[in-house]
Amino acid sequence: MVFLMFFMGMVETQAQVFEVDSLSGGITDSRKDGRATENVIVADGFWKNWFVQMGLDMTLQNPYGYDFSKVFPNGKSFGLDLAVGKWFSHQVGVRGKFNWENKLPLLKNDHANWLAPFDQPGVNREKGGYIALYGDVLFNLHNLFGPYRADRTWNASLYPRIGVNYNFGVKKGALNAGIGLMNTYRINDRWSVYGDIAYIMTGSGFVGTESKADTGTGSNSNGYLTFGIGAHITLGPHMGTPHMGTGSSVRSFAEHSVPVPVCGVLTTGIWDNWFVQVGADMSLMNPYGCNFSKVIPKGMTFGLNGALGKWFTPEFGLKARVQWDNGLIPNNGLEWVPPVDDPKQNYKKGGLAAVSLDAMLNLTNVIAGYDPSRKWETSAYLRMGIITQFVEGSGSPLAGIGLEETYRLNDRLSLFGAVGYQVTTSEGMGVSTTGMDVAAGTNGFFDIDFGIRYELGRNGFAHRGQAPSASQNYAQMSQIPEQSSPTRSLSPCAGHNWPRFAVNTIASVGVAYVGKTALKAMVKEERPDHSDNKSFPSGHAAMAFAAARSIDKEFRRESIWIPIAGYAAATAVGIERVTSDRHHWYDVVAGAALGVGSAELTWWLSDKLLGKGSNVAVSTSGNTVDVTYNF
Repeated sequence: MVFLMFFMGMVETQAQVFEVDSLSGGITDSRKDGRATENVIVADGFWKNWFVQMGLDMTLQNPYGYDFSKVFPNGKSFGLDLAVGKWFSHQVGVRGKFNWENKLPLLKNDHANWLAPFDQPGVNREKGGYIALYGDVLFNLHNLFGPYRADRTWNASLYPRIGVNYNFGVKKGALNAGIGLMNTYRINDRWSVYGDIAYIMTGSGFVGTESKADTGTGSNSNGYLTFGIGAHITLGPHMGTPHMGTGSSVRSFAEHSVPVPVCGVLTTGIWDNWFVQVGADMSLMNPYGCNFSKVIPKGMTFGLNGALGKWFTPEFGLKARVQWDNGLIPNNGLEWVPPVDDPKQNYKKGGLAAVSLDAMLNLTNVIAGYDPSRKWETSAYLRMGIITQFVEGSGSPLAGIGLEETYRLNDRLSLFGAVGYQVTTSEGMGVSTTGMDVAAGTNGFFDIDFGIRYELGRNGFAHRGQAPSASQNYAQMSQIPEQSSPTRSLSPCAGHNWPRFAVNTIASVGVAYVGKTALKAMVKEERPDHSDNKSFPSGHAAMAFAAARSIDKEFRRESIWIPIAGYAAATAVGIERVTSDRHHWYDVVAGAALGVGSAELTWWLSDKLLGKGSNVAVSTSGNTVDVTYNF
C-alpha cells in the first residue's frame, strides 16, 4: 500500500475544451463569440473527469397489492449513499453507487413494516437493513439536446439503472432495475450539490411479505421510490473547464488567446460514430439447481440479435440491443425454459426475447491508446434490460457482463463475436420455484453471439493537433493548430522523444544509485540476515522506482496501464527484498522515496536544460543521438 501511495499521489486530472470556429478554422471561446460554431471536446483518456458523491436518501417501499397512501410510516426508510462516476464526454457518463439503508442509529425507523420480514417490525433494521449496488448510465440532457456550455451551473441527467440488493433481515437478494433523474448545482469548479430521484423495481423476496412471496417475483411489481441529496466532488477541474496551469484560474480561458496544448482525441457530434450490427446467437440456459452438464439440449436455444450503438469517445459507447431466441430455430428438447412440462409450447408461442442497453468500454483503447488503423479491438460491456417469455407473458429484469471482439474489414464493415453471462429471475427463465426464493441472480445463461457490424455516417476520432485522415471521413473538420517545439515538453502530442526518455531514465537510475550508496555509507544499518551493514536504504527499490517514475512521466498520456505496470514491477522488487530477509520494510519504503525523488530531480533538470525556453534540443540522426544548441 505504501508503494501505491507514491503512484496515487501523482495522478493528475484535467479536462480540456476547445471550440472550432467554422468560419476561420481557428480556436475561439464560446463565451467571447456569438457566431455559430461546432463544439469539439478534447477527450483526455480513461483516467480523466471522475467524480465522487456522498449523501443521504429516503426510500418509500411499495410492495405489490398495498395502498401507497400508507407508505408513511410503513414503507419509509433512510440510508447513506456513496458513488463514484466518470464523464466520458460532455453528453454521457457512468456511475457506480452503493446504498446502505435502514441501519444507522441516527436514521432509525422501526416502522419499516414493508421491508421483509413484514410480520416483525424493526427486525430488518436490527439485522442490518439492506444494501444495494447500482450501475447507472448518465445522459446529460442539456448537452444532448442543446449547446454545450462550460460555465453552466445547473445540469440535469437522466439515467437507466441496473443492480442487485440484499436484505439482511431475511438473507435474500434480488435484481433491481429502474430509471431516475439527477440534478447537480455547481458551487465552484470542484464542489457541487446533487439531488436524485429514481423508481426501482425488484422482487418479492426483498420487499413485501413472506406470505406474499408469490407476488411480484420477476414481474417488477414490487418497487420503491428513492430520493437522495448530497455533495458532488469533481476530481480535477469540472468537465469542460480548461486547465491553464500553475497560478492561473481554471475559469480564465476567456482571458487567453492561445490554449494550453493537450494530448487526446477530439470527440464528435451526437450524430457521428453510430453503427448497426446483426448476428446470430446461441444461449445456454442455466436455472438454479440444474446440472450444467445437461444444458445441451435441455437449456440450449438459438436466435437472432440486432443492435444500434454509438461510440461517444474511443473508449466508451452505448448499444441498444434486441435478442429473439427459440422463435425461428426450434429446440424440441428444451426443458429449462417455461413451460417445462411441454417444451414444444415455448417455440410455438414465440420463444423468448430480451431488450437491453449495453455500456461498452473499449479495453484496447483504454490500455494501448486510440489508433484509427487498428483492426482488432476488445471491448467489455455491462448489460441492463428486461427479458420476457411469450408463452407466459411475464417479464423480468436482466443484468449481464461480457466481452466482445471486433475485426475491421474496411472503413465500414467489421466482424464481431461476443460471449457474456446474464442473470435474471425465475419468471425470465427456469421454473417458478427457483429464483428470488434463493438469492439474487440465481437463474442465468451464457450468450454467444457473432455477426457483422456496419459503421454509419462519419466514423473515427481526430487526434488533437492533427488533421483527420480521409479514411475517417473528417476532411471537412478544421485542423486545430499545435504549438511546435523541438522537445516533448512543448508539444505533448508530438509523440515520444525516445533519446530524451532514455537519457532521463538512465540518469534517474544513476542518481538513485549514487544516493543509495551515500546513505548506506552514512547510516550503516545491519541487514535482517546479518550479512553486512548496508541495509538502509534498499538500492534495488530505489533504482526500480526511479525507472518506474521515469516511465510514468513519459507514457502516462498514452495509457495509464503502462505506468501501473512499472509501479507494480517496482513494488514486486521491494516485496522480494523484504521476503528474502535482505531488508526491513522501512528500508524499502525509503528506497522507493529515494527513487521517485531521483526521477523527479532528473526530469526537472532536464526540463530546465532541454525544455521550455531552452536553446538546447536532443534529436536522432541515423544511429546517433545529437545534442544541438541554437545560438
